[in-house]
Amino acid sequence: MTFERSFENYVQILSEEDVTPEISPGALSDVAKEFALRSIVAIVSDSKDSDKAGEPDVVIPLFGPVPEKEAPAYLFKHKMAGRKEVTYNVYLYGDKGWSEEEYKAFAVIIDILSFHMERFLLSQVVEKSALTQYLTGLPNSGGFVQYATKLCGTKAIYEYDSFYFNLKSYGLISRRYGLAEGDEIMKRYAKKLREFCGPDEIVAHFGGDNFTALIKKERTKEFLKFLSAVPVYGEKNGKRDEFTIAAVIGVYAVDESLKEPGQLISRAIMACNYAKNVANKPYVFVNKAMSTRIYRQKQIEDRYEEALANEEFRIYLQPKVDTITGEIVGGESLARWFCNGVVLYPTEFVPILEQEGMVASLDLYVLKKTCEYINDWKQKGMLPVPVSVNFSRKDLSYKHLAKEIIRIIDESGVERKMIQIEVTETSSEDERILMTAFLERLKEYGIATSIDDFGTGFSSLSTLRDFPVSEIKIDRSFINNDNLNKSDEIVLRNIIMMAKELGVSVIAEGVEREDQIELLKHVGCHVVQGFLYDNPMPKSDFEKRLEKRFYS
Repeated sequence: MTFERSFENYVQILSEEDVTPEISPGALSDVAKEFALRSIVAIVSDSKDSDKAGEPDVVIPLFGPVPEKEAPAYLFKHKMAGRKEVTYNVYLYGDKGWSEEEYKAFAVIIDILSFHMERFLLSQVVEKSALTQYLTGLPNSGGFVQYATKLCGTKAIYEYDSFYFNLKSYGLISRRYGLAEGDEIMKRYAKKLREFCGPDEIVAHFGGDNFTALIKKERTKEFLKFLSAVPVYGEKNGKRDEFTIAAVIGVYAVDESLKEPGQLISRAIMACNYAKNVANKPYVFVNKAMSTRIYRQKQIEDRYEEALANEEFRIYLQPKVDTITGEIVGGESLARWFCNGVVLYPTEFVPILEQEGMVASLDLYVLKKTCEYINDWKQKGMLPVPVSVNFSRKDLSYKHLAKEIIRIIDESGVERKMIQIEVTETSSEDERILMTAFLERLKEYGIATSIDDFGTGFSSLSTLRDFPVSEIKIDRSFINNDNLNKSDEIVLRNIIMMAKELGVSVIAEGVEREDQIELLKHVGCHVVQGFLYDNPMPKSDFEKRLEKRFYS
């Protein structure tokens, strides 16, 4: 077979090859005969001007075996994308050599082969970039999960502990050194993490100051100590400052309860959040109670949409009572989840729904059901009372929330004055801005609003001044002392006096004792809500109270 025919066959087969480094024997079989070709081995190295210069070369057998301790007959060098260089080591049978014409002909074969290698190396770059955090060069979440999935396929995963950690005060570092130098500091930090890891361990960067890692169990104590003070430096105004960065860490000691790779992250995250927000410790290990909580949380998340569609959420109502007359003057709608014969209270499921951004649909569902109840009372010839519905602070980010509330009320045919919207006081400045806009919009629509748990937020008195609300609901903490005293009276009297001077009505919640009623009457708060009168109850029981109308 002529060289031209052999070359044509080689090019055709190579063009149809998958993007892998190995060449099928058929592509070079004819060429190999003509050139006494035994092997082609590619040595891929990083260019001297590359960030990775000095890292070990990668040996790729392209055709035939990899000869050991044998000098190649010929070398061909090519520069590649990504600041890579490829050296092709060509081995021949026996002591065969090429003429100048044969050398030039084979150089053309190598040129074509380099197109193939370029495709392969570029595909590696693309694949790696998809699994790499752009700033630090560490694996991202995809890279971590890919690595973890391989380990989960074997029992080797049980040899590891999974870590999730946030950096302490990294925002202050960025503000001090600026964003550009802050990024450089993050790169230096990531380099230290990479240097700590063994060849069979991984540390990944999820962006921001969020990291995760899989470290061998016998090195966990060492890693925790390392993360408590990682040495880095920052440069500002030509001066170099040496300092350390500490982390808050959650650790999941991988055990046989692990079902899928994502749990390596979620369980460690939960422990990290617990360390940061509850325990106030540098690190926390996942314990059995946390695992139970995770399982419970997952159940709630998985069942919620179906439960809402099946109307497993039932609305209970608690009366609001005028203590002077004993008359029911209002009510509050509260959700109960009847899940497989078990009653779940809001404290069990609302925080989880808030965390997952799902709570708005529940609050709007409660509003819709409340409107249906009011219409039903009117159809029965009963005189309804205004009913309040709670909306979570997490709902405030929902852009059209006020408009959606109005739509539900108006489409139900219920008068707007029969619905009151309750929101909980907040200390977050961002939430305060959103809440103010939300309350102002409802005021424009003629909807009464109330601040729930008043007195528990960061700046309650400014709330009276800043929020355009109709009512405040004084938190039970103001009246739950075993022995109410003069201090309780002074605080309550001044809050109530300021509220009334600003045109805001007042209601007290959590009333359970007669002495609390007496104190509230004395300081000018006559509307209350609490177990002394009634617990939250089903619609049918609330209707019986409405028919009687008064408590004796």
